[in-house]
Amino acid sequence: MHRRISHFLLLVLLNCSLLPAQPAIIPVFDDAFPFRITEFRTSDNGKFILKTPLPLFTCLLNGKNLDPSSLKSNLPPDLGIEYNQSLKFTLKNDSSGKVVYKAVLTIENISSDTLQIANVVPFGTAADRPYLTAAGPPALARAKIFRPGCGPVDVTLPDNAWELGYSSLNLDGKTSVYGLARRTSDEEAILRRYSTILPPGSSVEYTIFAEPFEGEWQNGLKKAFQERYLFDVAQFDDALYKRADLQWVRSAYMATVQFAWDQRFYDSRSRKYTFFGFLEEGKKYFGGYDIYALWPTWPRLGLDQRNQWDLYADLPFGLPKLRELANYARQNGTRFFISYNPWDKSTRDENQLAGMSGLIKSIGADGVVLDTRGSSSHELQAAADSVRDGVIMYSEGMAVPRDMQGILAGRVHDAIYYQPPLNLNKLIRPDFAIFRVCQLSEGHIRRETAISFFNGYGTEINTMAPGRPEWIGEEFLFLGKTTRILRENSRVLQERNFTPLIISLKDSIYINKWESEHKILYTVFSLVPEGHSGALFPVRNSDGYHFVSLWSHTELTPVRIGDQFYLPVTVPPFPRGNLHTCLEGNVECVASFPQTIKLEWTGDSLYIRADRGNRLLIWKDEPSYQNIPDEYPAGQIRINFCEKFGHYQGKLIFELFDNKELIDEMVYEFPQGWIQKINNSLSTEPLLECPNDMVEIPEGRFLYKTWHDESFIPYPTEPDSAWIEMKRFFMDRYPVTNKQFYQFIQESGYRPADTTGYLRHW
Repeated sequence: MHRRISHFLLLVLLNCSLLPAQPAIIPVFDDAFPFRITEFRTSDNGKFILKTPLPLFTCLLNGKNLDPSSLKSNLPPDLGIEYNQSLKFTLKNDSSGKVVYKAVLTIENISSDTLQIANVVPFGTAADRPYLTAAGPPALARAKIFRPGCGPVDVTLPDNAWELGYSSLNLDGKTSVYGLARRTSDEEAILRRYSTILPPGSSVEYTIFAEPFEGEWQNGLKKAFQERYLFDVAQFDDALYKRADLQWVRSAYMATVQFAWDQRFYDSRSRKYTFFGFLEEGKKYFGGYDIYALWPTWPRLGLDQRNQWDLYADLPFGLPKLRELANYARQNGTRFFISYNPWDKSTRDENQLAGMSGLIKSIGADGVVLDTRGSSSHELQAAADSVRDGVIMYSEGMAVPRDMQGILAGRVHDAIYYQPPLNLNKLIRPDFAIFRVCQLSEGHIRRETAISFFNGYGTEINTMAPGRPEWIGEEFLFLGKTTRILRENSRVLQERNFTPLIISLKDSIYINKWESEHKILYTVFSLVPEGHSGALFPVRNSDGYHFVSLWSHTELTPVRIGDQFYLPVTVPPFPRGNLHTCLEGNVECVASFPQTIKLEWTGDSLYIRADRGNRLLIWKDEPSYQNIPDEYPAGQIRINFCEKFGHYQGKLIFELFDNKELIDEMVYEFPQGWIQKINNSLSTEPLLECPNDMVEIPEGRFLYKTWHDESFIPYPTEPDSAWIEMKRFFMDRYPVTNKQFYQFIQESGYRPADTTGYLRHW
């Protein structure tokens, strides 16, 4: 008889040279139940006894829950534990590392029937802890995060990890442990997106990882996704991310892909390029495209003897014209991309990489759309680098973690019609540029725009399919508003300190938190039709900081509930009938800034002080690409309000920037009945001696006093007394007489434009 040893799974850990790690955590199993965890121990002698034992994992067998912790056996699990004469579970430790618990689970079909395995989740699924697995009807995207007391949230996962299972467990109020299951190999099994089909005699292998963490539950996700890259790669090579010439794509949020025969690119009737007007229209709605990709190949590629590079060269006026277009685009803030079809089998012997690099050089392309690819390669990037710096590879799909080493931009493909609200690819590499593909021909893009904004990434307007609906302008205005906020907060959206799904007091209103040294950004996505007005999420109420809605441009003041401060937020409603359509949802965005902008009103002047940043924008209207602000250099600024803004009494919005990054915003709303000084007294030319018939009033310091005894009459906000420094001046000895006034009229020819009452006193 084999005797189980409680420390059997000293499952020790990946040899990853990462940041200083916590001690490995080791599950301790029940002597009689090989897959039942009774406690966790750490390699520094920490011990966490569970009040209720846990399964090492649970799964679905033919759609029904299976908990292997109920299996009783005297055999150690590395020899295999049978279940109901249908499955054999084998668990083997992997001592190849020193940081993360790692075990290999093999599930073998020992029956004569075909079986289906799905939803392998470490520590099992339970309502009292967060976990991630698939649920719901068949769909391309059906992975969900489940959180205690909240409804599930659909998530986007890497394309090689849709089947993963994840959960986390708090052990003592401070220390938690996460578990991650990845499908890593099989023998004669049929691998599907979310499940594995096991014919008789076949098997599938899952690798289970566990690691301790501290703090909020999202820190476990960060460790698994961001620090460990889902264990796709032992040591991530971030050489591409460090290249200064490629970092521009991180701040790109608007892309478009256009057929070369689109009339918005070239009008065959007039034989003129309409490309210039197309770019200008983009500026009007959303500040212009960051990326423009020209596609002259599929579906026409293969209809004749020409290869993909020939189709570029044969466009009207040839490659010199394309170079002119690319230069014009760059001068207007847009990078010009070409496409690459790796499946093109040329009718002549021409190296594809040489053809691509030659075209990049000929027209000065800034990037390449990689058709049918979810990754790039060293050879592709090297071919581009050989002719030009700063060329970005942009894959049709989204790179999985190990492939993120070789590419910096990818897409949320429109094969997923409704993208899930949370995209965990953004958590893996916040500085990886992601674009959601939106087809104008397939319906409204408001929902997709809102979710992309919530996740801090951009939008690709794909115009390949015909159809330009009449609502495009309205959708583009919404897109422009979200894009502006993304661009102005791009630095913080690239920081690794990203926390998804922070506490929300209203279920189905989701909040992501992005934090840098001097700014916290909260992006909000709501699926609540009636909206929300009131306390929504917890915040730190720190001295010297303030909160501003970047969506509605209002100052927000935290409120105390118990021992915690919460921020009251107004999230706009939307029609209930829009639920489960392309129009569902609404957004909000809140920022916490250091109070850098200082305002002071004195008489007719507005004094502004901004000691950080380099430029200040002042808006009379809402900041947008349709309005134009007044711009000033940061520092100390004085503005004569009446001269600049006249009798305006609406909202003033002050935005302070460090180059393109917003570092503070202040909103000033004029009080009702605000009194402003509308003109200034003008002095005459100074004189050295007192004129005849005048007397000198000497300079001096006087105490000015006044009173406001009629409260319904608005007065300027001046003190009721003040010391005034008066300069020396001259004053008529006597009032002007009628005789003197008549003489003035005769000599000057004076006659007022309005003669009503003129000379009535005569």
